[in-house]
Amino acid sequence: MMKERIITLILLIAILLSLTNMVWAEEFTFRKTKWGMSKSDVKASEPLEIAESEDSLLGYKTQVLDKDVYVGYMFIEDQLVRSFYMLAESHSNKNDYINDYQGFKVILEKKYGKPLDDQTIWRNDLYKDDYSHWGMAIGQGHLIFQSTWLTATTEIVNVLHGDNFEISCGVQYKSINLKEIEEKAKEKKDLSDF
Repeated sequence: MMKERIITLILLIAILLSLTNMVWAEEFTFRKTKWGMSKSDVKASEPLEIAESEDSLLGYKTQVLDKDVYVGYMFIEDQLVRSFYMLAESHSNKNDYINDYQGFKVILEKKYGKPLDDQTIWRNDLYKDDYSHWGMAIGQGHLIFQSTWLTATTEIVNVLHGDNFEISCGVQYKSINLKEIEEKAKEKKDLSDF
């Protein structure tokens, strides 16, 4: 009888510890948000002042690494499916964007470890041997930097790319579990990548 009570007590303690670990394991996916949150819940969680609001997007301005960035939240069917930081500064020396990309990468490596995938993609190698023109190569769409991390719920992509002399540098967070909703939205042209 006493042995059965001890075993029952041990099982109860194990169950409680398991539940406690589940609660602690549930982390925020981006800032103070979780995938699937409604637009109104995200607004309530974000202390910054709204800079842009559309049906499928909430945007804010802040700083990361002393850089002006745009913080974005993307929704499909009132569910948070993506979030991102997009550099909101421009540089006259286009190679400075490479430094911004590397700065974001260092932060992500500290938090998530070594990237699962780390690529330098040359679509046209005209400037490949002249580092001083790599920024120009990015702006022309010749060169892309991209690093990717995965967590249990999120794909994180740090990317630097360009086209028509416009350069984009940022970090995008995508829900893994809501990928099907995103794919349907892409078919309808309701969602795009940056």
